[in-house]
Amino acid sequence: MPVNNTAHLLEFREEDVRYAMQSLLIGKSCALIGVGGIGKTSLLRQLVSTPVRQHYLNGDHHHFIFLPIDAHEVAKPSSLAYYRLMASLLEPVLERNGQLLPIRNPLSMTNEELARQALFDRVDALVSTNEHLILVFFFDEFDVAFTEVEPHFFRVLLALRNRAQGRICYVIASNNMPALICDGRSRKVVREMFVELFNGNVRGIKPFEGRDAQTMLEQDLAQKDQVSPELQRLALEITGAHPGLLKSTLDALSEGSIEAEEQDIPEQIIEKLLYDMPVVSRCEQLWNSLSEIEQYCLKYVRKSMLTKSAIGQHYPVQQINDAIQILQLKGILLEVQRNKLYRCFSALLASYIVQRYTSLTPGLQIDFSRRQVWVDGVLQPGHLTPKEFKLLRYLATHANEVCSREEITRAVYDQEYTSKRDDARLDAVVERARRCIGDDPREPRFLETVRAMGHRLNEYLGERA
Repeated sequence: MPVNNTAHLLEFREEDVRYAMQSLLIGKSCALIGVGGIGKTSLLRQLVSTPVRQHYLNGDHHHFIFLPIDAHEVAKPSSLAYYRLMASLLEPVLERNGQLLPIRNPLSMTNEELARQALFDRVDALVSTNEHLILVFFFDEFDVAFTEVEPHFFRVLLALRNRAQGRICYVIASNNMPALICDGRSRKVVREMFVELFNGNVRGIKPFEGRDAQTMLEQDLAQKDQVSPELQRLALEITGAHPGLLKSTLDALSEGSIEAEEQDIPEQIIEKLLYDMPVVSRCEQLWNSLSEIEQYCLKYVRKSMLTKSAIGQHYPVQQINDAIQILQLKGILLEVQRNKLYRCFSALLASYIVQRYTSLTPGLQIDFSRRQVWVDGVLQPGHLTPKEFKLLRYLATHANEVCSREEITRAVYDQEYTSKRDDARLDAVVERARRCIGDDPREPRFLETVRAMGHRLNEYLGERA
């Protein structure tokens, strides 16, 4: 992000900045959602900058205290770690107000209850002496907190806001929607309470457009060898002006790590770029930041286009529809024909997906290190459980051979095996494994049952590297 002068701070990602600031002005929290490498961290830095605060909050800017929480300062996410960090951020504010509390240095606390109370005491001390004060906590990489921190942490954040009578707001930046990160049943109720804070206040952070794209291009080229205007245009076109993809592409073009000519067509440039490791790493970063169902939808992209009717049925239709809407919110899919046809924003990313994830080789492959399954070159949703893993690993080592139920049961259950008990349990594992590999239980293609003998794994292509 350009940060060399006030004009850039006020003009860059202007609509995104205005959205966040207007939410805060009316006392609402907001969520900023975007894929990896899109610039969410830079946007948060921009939001907390003095010129932006003074411009958008006008005469009220001195009522707002912005408290950015650096995810890198939390080595191991936990409620205790966040309470300590949040409380410590309030120390300088208290000192400026001459409100020194007896318990100092929250960062040294090792008791979670004491750290939580220290946070509440500091908030109480601040809001009780200034009825106009609004505290805003900025959480970067919120996916980490949302998935790894104890559920009661979010109940505390809600309680903190309620105790301050709504004068605490949260701005989060994450790869996925808060509702999608709520995947654990034990945490669902608590997390849904916290998600309510962001209802109607979710902003998709999309790849650059227009003036922002040109500004980013000029900044990236400032310290590089000359890249011709035609290659600059091609770089913007094939990357869709995604900051990370654009930067790695310009690096490859300026440093000569790929040989590109002005007369090359986009497909030729893309083919060369997909041999450049930094470019591939950027594609992987973006891909890995997507949710499982978003990845599943994008695997059906062909020639940068996605036809909705071509998407498989591993997920309910409503979940597919929701995933496509979120991909549009993030700017990854652009609607071409209403509710039917979509275009991937970047031809480079689309080609990466096709090359890496949609090989049409028919058959079954298993990545045992990641416990993932590939059918006809398409990665299947979910991961193998330990028992499913043992079952398929054993059958894979005896591919196309009939293995007896006793042999398989011993391989799956190890020392747990007893001939009287484990027959029915094995049937359950086989049934679940079939679902993982997309087999029809009535006519299984891969995991075959051979009556009175056992099971056989068919069409196994080997381990996926």
